[in-house]
Amino acid sequence: MDGLSFTDYDEDGLPILMTVPELAGYLGIGKNQAYELLRKNVIKGFRIGTVWKVSREAVGLYIREASGLV
Repeated sequence: MDGLSFTDYDEDGLPILMTVPELAGYLGIGKNQAYELLRKNVIKGFRIGTVWKVSREAVGLYIREASGLV
């Protein structure tokens, strides 16, 4: 299969595309708060059917912006 699958990981062993539970765990927040960040477009994500997906790049950008590094 070409392209990314939902089980593709980077060199650090972290998923390239995260689900909401993975995002919540990575940020140390609850799933409801993660959904809220996605719904408000604070973290850029996309939906495949009813499942949200978030790229590691989008999470990194959110972290840099929230911490004032950008």
